[in-house]
Parts: sequence; structure tokens; C-alpha cells
Amino acid sequence: MPSAKDIKDWYNDMYAKSGAESMRPFEAYSVFLEFMGAESGKKHLDVSCGTGYLLLASTKAGLETYGVDISEEAVKVAKSVTPESKIEVCPGEDLKFDDGTFDFVSCLGSLEHFLDMSKGLQEMKRVAKDSARFCIVVPNSRFIYWKFTSDTGTEQQDINETLMTDKQWRELFVKNDFEIIGVHQDKWFMKRIRIFVSANPFKIIKNAMIKLIWSFLPLDWTYQFIYIMRKAK
Repeated sequence: MPSAKDIKDWYNDMYAKSGAESMRPFEAYSVFLEFMGAESGKKHLDVSCGTGYLLLASTKAGLETYGVDISEEAVKVAKSVTPESKIEVCPGEDLKFDDGTFDFVSCLGSLEHFLDMSKGLQEMKRVAKDSARFCIVVPNSRFIYWKFTSDTGTEQQDINETLMTDKQWRELFVKNDFEIIGVHQDKWFMKRIRIFVSANPFKIIKNAMIKLIWSFLPLDWTYQFIYIMRKAK
């Protein structure tokens, strides 16, 4: 099991090398605000905020934005991307905010890397208002692509990564007193496939087939789940 320092060092190295290009581009983030029903004037916390692009989208939508990340390098990048947001170095399992502060809490593609996922979820719930909405994105262990390759996760499996099925994620959230409002597929990876990126007819056919498969991929085989939740009554 890696230590918190091991994880911090790994992400510091990644963000130092790739900067704002470490994660998906800015245009991929507005969908998460739509799923949460984000409203102007409300407070939004993004846990493990990475490059800060979600916070930038949230700021542009009129929200008061806050972010935390375990990586100092990520925080540097995020602050340059969205200077209006209040962003600090902080582990997701020990948030430095008062109880009941935020209207919206997000954690995109990061919970699976926490050393203690339940503690992280409890902290997100603690700092959220009773009426808050949560958006948590996590990977699917049954992702169909991984069934046909030697991959068993993302490149971040090199440091720490938990993969689970929809049923297992649901059980974790319910155990930590969340109520699931809806589950969506993360379709950004389908949208970024360009059919005519090459003049090669075989590549055109291949890209078209991949995009078609993505379009009709069942939730059970998707890459990542987008869970929209609230506190359990």
C-alpha cells in the first residue's frame, strides 16, 4: 500500500510534466455542472480539483468556487487556470472547511485513488449542506475495452487505484449514507474520437466503428460512472 507521500509525489511529477494538459480539456466539464443542476450564486467545492477546469466552468456559470488537491503542482496549475477560485493543498480525507458549507461538491476521477475512500466520502458529506448535490466520477472494473486488452485500469494504477462495478460503487455510497439520484455514462471519450482524422479508409472505418460502439455501449460496460447524489434522509 502506498503512503500519502507516495501519492502526492506521483501526482506532483505528473502535473509538473504535463501542466494543464494533464487531464481532459476545458470544454469537457460543463456537463458535470448540468448533471448537478449547479446554480449561480451557490458555493461549489471540487475535491481533487486537478487542472481546475471544472472550477473555471463553475466560476463562469456564476458560482463561488473552492478547490483542494493533494498535489502542490496541481494547485499551481489550477490557480493559474482559474485565479478567481479559492484553491488549497489538502487531502480529500481531511477537508479544512466548516460543516455544511457547500451547495455542490464534486470529485471527478479521484475517489478511486484515495487511501481511505469512506473517510473521503464522509468528509465531502460533512462540509456539504443538507440540500447539497454531489457529482462523483469513478471507473468501472467491467469496462469492455479492458476485457480485450492487458490493461487493468488507467496509468494511475501505478500508484493507487480501486476499480469496482456499478453495484459495488452503489454499495459503498449507500454505506456512507448517500442517496443516488442518477447514474450517467462519461461520454467524453466517445466525443473526442474523430472519424476523419486520417485519409486512410481503414482508419476511417475503424474510428467510425469505435464511435458507434461507444454510442450504444450499455452502462454496465462503460468506462466511468457519473453518480449524482444527495445526503440520505
